[in-house]
Amino acid sequence: MTQAEAGSGSSRPSGSMRQSRQKLRGTTLLSAPLFVLGLMGCSFALALGLWAVWNQGQLGPSFWLPFLLSAAVGLGGFVAAGGCFLLISDTEVCDVVGWITVQRIERSEIQTARVRPGPWRWFELELQDGSVRTMLGASPTQYPSRLLAGADDQDIANLELILGEE
Repeated sequence: MTQAEAGSGSSRPSGSMRQSRQKLRGTTLLSAPLFVLGLMGCSFALALGLWAVWNQGQLGPSFWLPFLLSAAVGLGGFVAAGGCFLLISDTEVCDVVGWITVQRIERSEIQTARVRPGPWRWFELELQDGSVRTMLGASPTQYPSRLLAGADDQDIANLELILGEE
């Protein structure tokens, strides 16, 4: 008996029983402003922190409240921007924005997937009933990166991932 055969008797589920989940990310019109909010909040907190280094005798509630508030807003913006993605499993596609699931679509309901053209590109899923759902949690490669070699191949690979094609 080989080591691979000996290890197969463990209580772990095999690969076919385990549900695989993948996150598909991409800057969207929802995650980009959240990232900018995080950048602005943390920058203001940094500026206040640097001011405090040279004015240590003048620190009071008028310093700590804006410092903590701007740091919280900045970190919250970064965390919310990081929570924008498509969660793709074997059975469904979940559209997650700011760590909140906006829509959950069974893979068996998806008829086709495409990239909507325009100034801001989105993934669109056409369902069996003819309705079209726009995915808000992730998007394909945007301008100017979509002009690079391989951008179309990446879009096709992402669409195949959404549809479950190998």
